[in-house]
Amino acid sequence: MTGRPLSTLRAALASHEAGRGKRYPRELKTRITEYARARRGDGASWAQIAGDLGIAFETLRRWCVVVEPKGSRAMVPVRVIADDADRTVTVGSPAGYRIEGITLREAVAVLRALG
Repeated sequence: MTGRPLSTLRAALASHEAGRGKRYPRELKTRITEYARARRGDGASWAQIAGDLGIAFETLRRWCVVVEPKGSRAMVPVRVIADDADRTVTVGSPAGYRIEGITLREAVAVLRALG
């Protein structure tokens, strides 16, 4: 994926006033990330793509890897479940010993004592 898309992206990047705190337009950033992801799909490295575009490697990688949250940031209800420490388990050993109906804490204590 080279040629025209690359040359138009390079021209758009060249027209952007670079500098600390100078944000790239969202539309340009979207076009760049789409191009870079397609190139990555073809096997190109982040460094190679960044070099072709003429932008910093880390900037390109961060734009493409960081996923912006989608949807609402509103709080949602959650359900709290009881601690599983009182649930009973069955423990079987390689030697054939079997202990049934003990709690997880008891099982851990037994295994530590045997080990």
